[in-house]
Amino acid sequence: MKIAMIGGTGNISTACTRELINGGHEIVHFNRGHKPSVVNVETILCNTEKPGELEKAMEGRTFDTVINFIAYRPEQVERDIQIFSGRTAQYIFISSASVYRKPLKNLTVTESTPRGNPWWEYSALKMKCEDALTRAWQDTGFPVTIVRPSHTYSERWLISSFGAKDFTVADRILKGKPVAVHGDGQSLWTLTHADDFAARFACLPGNLQTIGEAYHITSGESLTWDMIHQHLAYALGREIEIVHVPLEYLRIHAPEFYPGFQGDKAWSVIFDNSKIESIAPGRTPRISYSEGVRRSVAWLNANPEAKIVDTEKNLLLDRLIESYRSKLITSP
Repeated sequence: MKIAMIGGTGNISTACTRELINGGHEIVHFNRGHKPSVVNVETILCNTEKPGELEKAMEGRTFDTVINFIAYRPEQVERDIQIFSGRTAQYIFISSASVYRKPLKNLTVTESTPRGNPWWEYSALKMKCEDALTRAWQDTGFPVTIVRPSHTYSERWLISSFGAKDFTVADRILKGKPVAVHGDGQSLWTLTHADDFAARFACLPGNLQTIGEAYHITSGESLTWDMIHQHLAYALGREIEIVHVPLEYLRIHAPEFYPGFQGDKAWSVIFDNSKIESIAPGRTPRISYSEGVRRSVAWLNANPEAKIVDTEKNLLLDRLIESYRSKLITSP
């Protein structure tokens, strides 16, 4: 098949590109070319955020499947509906498992669990994207398949309460500095390695039975946030000092992070993957987080230029931990 990817060089999409190429598919990336593509990929340079650029890049082209990894706002998918209607047999939208209503009524989440996350704009916008695409499917037959990943990571990411794209928390652990964890650190969280995600995802392109449907693609491993940070410390070969910070304190003292906590990370969730398993038999996730984080640390040690410490985040964590500890000392 000939498959177009909008994006294609990111955290999830790089692994998906490799998996689909190994499956014998022809892959074309539409992106700005800021990151190198996987070998044997054709890259069409365009800034999809600039009006008209994607339309121009698509002139004279059709694809069996189009996958958008970088649509976050409804106007982006509305544009795609206009561009790709009649030019592809399938359009796959990468949404988010954070779209489900919080608080959850049931610990186990299926694709039919009610959506609606009022706390986090990212989740609310992803849901609006889903709604626009679903209306297009119902009204005009636009061939959409929706995928809802949970927290998926590649070799460049180290997971923590305060983000995964930088080396800040790992640097703190290496230097013996305390690390903040939201709440009591005991809520359950699902982490999925990008290679495991890609193995299951590769069964969707070209599978026309999936049109009009939504799918989770996650691992079956549930870890507490304390365990996630402990695994990072073990991979770094260090001990870790965890400071548990209540959500209400984070709301006041770390407001830029609070929506992601209250709207996502603070809630225990276990994802039912039976739907994707029905079309991807035998593709069970095999990379535990303890193994995955060791791979990430090894990759970062081999690529030290990627060990980026966010100075502002580091200062925020220093202030947050110091102020919370002071509050505990002075509280009656």
